[in-house]
Amino acid sequence: MKILVIGAGVMSDFVLDSIKSSNHTCIGRLDLLGNGEFNSFDEINEDFDMIIDFSHHSMTKVLLDYALENNKNILIATTGHTEEELKLIEEASKKIAIIKATNTSFGVNALNKIVSYATSILNDFDIEIIEKHHNRKIDAPSGTANTLIDVITKAKEQKMKIVYGRHDEKRSENEIGVHSIRAGAIVGEHSVLYSKGDEIIEIKHTALSRKIFSDGAVKACERLISKDKGLYNIID
Repeated sequence: MKILVIGAGVMSDFVLDSIKSSNHTCIGRLDLLGNGEFNSFDEINEDFDMIIDFSHHSMTKVLLDYALENNKNILIATTGHTEEELKLIEEASKKIAIIKATNTSFGVNALNKIVSYATSILNDFDIEIIEKHHNRKIDAPSGTANTLIDVITKAKEQKMKIVYGRHDEKRSENEIGVHSIRAGAIVGEHSVLYSKGDEIIEIKHTALSRKIFSDGAVKACERLISKDKGLYNIID
């Protein structure tokens, strides 16, 4: 499998290593800031099978335009998309196969399933989400935290009030508290805390290296390459 990587930041080094260790080939990295092997889509002169995007959500439109024109499937691992960008992804998935992943690690996607089940049986417990990342991360809360909110809300089967970084506000019923920490070089940590009376249950995933994300992305591409058009997630 030949892969085009979008972005030339820190994650791209891990993606290149995961591609190589999986016996696939990266034809190069495209970076509009000039840090990759390609500075524009016009410079790509080699055919390939898949696109992995770990760049920035502002690249979404131009990336989708290229993918649609050249009939290439994409794994989009960026977060922080606007409503307009999400609609563009959904429209493009009617013609090509796209994985939209807020987190590409196997463990986090297992966490989502565990949290869904835990929420369904701890239905009268208070719920708080705490996520921690490095001090360079732009979006808050993280895409993974937003996915956890969706998972919990669906398991609750009712409208939930979402409170971000509570301040001078008493907790109310049917509420999910969401707290973001940005410090140092924390790769990523997500905790869901359930509490009632004198007991606390905490479910946590900790990323010790970004390689879990790049390995997961490449493995997902191995499945996506044979998929027909549609919008998929990592669980799919």
